[in-house]
Amino acid sequence: MDDAQDTHPHVCDQVVPDDYLLTCTVMRYTYVTDEHRCGPDPHIHPEHLVVWPEYGSGSVDIDGEIWRVALGQGIWIPAGTPHAITRDPGNPLIALHILPSAWNKLIDAPTMMVVNRALREMLLYLAFTGMHKERRLRAQVVCLELLAEDTYPVVKVPVPRDPRITGIMQAIIDDPADDRTIEEWAWLTSTSTRTIARAFKTETGMTFTQWRTNVRMASAVELLGAGVTVTQVTRKVGYSNVSAFSTAFKRTTGRHPTDFIQTPKVNHKIRTSILI
Repeated sequence: MDDAQDTHPHVCDQVVPDDYLLTCTVMRYTYVTDEHRCGPDPHIHPEHLVVWPEYGSGSVDIDGEIWRVALGQGIWIPAGTPHAITRDPGNPLIALHILPSAWNKLIDAPTMMVVNRALREMLLYLAFTGMHKERRLRAQVVCLELLAEDTYPVVKVPVPRDPRITGIMQAIIDDPADDRTIEEWAWLTSTSTRTIARAFKTETGMTFTQWRTNVRMASAVELLGAGVTVTQVTRKVGYSNVSAFSTAFKRTTGRHPTDFIQTPKVNHKIRTSILI
């Protein structure tokens, strides 16, 4: 944790109120104070975080890797882990802050979690219902018990920093349907195919093709969560037919594309920035 604090000097203050176990924040615009804000610059929190979209899907940059998450999933970010979040007023992310002393399971690396409807509704109930401290603490314990690790693979997109391939990387992230081969990219960038291949493997731990597939699947999760049809998503991420896309999607995520299709958003009338 010390190294993370040295590298990322912005250390947020504790958000969870004294004598409680957790609190929930809605990242629609800004936090109440700068001391505990979750913004686009790398920062760390003294609490564990679980982040999920209010509806649809969202993404979080965790120590240089982009994690995509859909409704029903959450990203576990251990206390002291550098991360950055760009808030979108049209699709806010929600963060559950948990005191490390309140969590008795060992999850010391970013992990996908199940954030089911029961947990989401319980947190909403706590946000808008007045109750005695002892009752609230019991309800918070129930919330922690409802959290469980997701057994499905996560789609992570490591972001290359090597200047020889950052242009390629950005072009593919901007347009996942870009189907130019590594040979075509080598010609366009006046770089050898071997250099590009080696840079991708070194920077991301994946081949060029594997990395592009992950970009496509991460984009697909986001599009499906936004209500785009499977047929439209197929074209938008560079596949010529639904069958080929569905096969690649299931191989990467462990799920069928229709599992990520969301119902129209429900307005829960969350307007506050801090929910206890």
